[in-house]
Amino acid sequence: MMRRRTERGGTVTSLRQAMSLIKFGAPLHPIFVHFTIALTAASLVFDALGFFLEYVSLTAAGGWTLVGAAVLTLMTISTGFTSSTRAPVEEGEARSFLRAHMALGLVFYGLLVTITIWRVSLWQGERRLSWLYLAALGIVSLVMTVQGYLGGELVYRYGVEVEQTYRELPDQGAKSPPPQMVQSKSQLESIIRNKRGEAA
Repeated sequence: MMRRRTERGGTVTSLRQAMSLIKFGAPLHPIFVHFTIALTAASLVFDALGFFLEYVSLTAAGGWTLVGAAVLTLMTISTGFTSSTRAPVEEGEARSFLRAHMALGLVFYGLLVTITIWRVSLWQGERRLSWLYLAALGIVSLVMTVQGYLGGELVYRYGVEVEQTYRELPDQGAKSPPPQMVQSKSQLESIIRNKRGEAA
């Protein structure tokens, strides 16, 4: 069984020490995902409050956050595709989660663009929000939540794009095996050859 190093670096006490710990190899997808989630959820909250309290400023904020979500989600999707190609996952449960996450991501983005166009048409026509619009935005947010859950499963259950040599915190057993992932394409090909050899 492979053991990982335990974190023993001590408390970071200076900016220089903190800066020395930074490395720019982390995936960008999780960063943009949080903008998509926050802006879409904020749009729903602002619009609902503006609708029920009849505050135009809140519905305006809901509109702008929705437009922001539609624009930034382009980066979320593009970095997601990059992440999916950098993290080869063996065929099985994890691959199924990845396929569902990617497919639902495109469905979510299609719904997000559609509702953004709807919202812009309401602005241009100077029409108020309706129950139907709020319900549709709620459905878009629900699809986003399910899609985000699948992404979370990929990271926390299967270790997708989690660095294989990360150090465990001292209070953990430091004996748990690393996530069962393939680190490179050549390693995946080697595993496939070995499995074919065992089957023969």
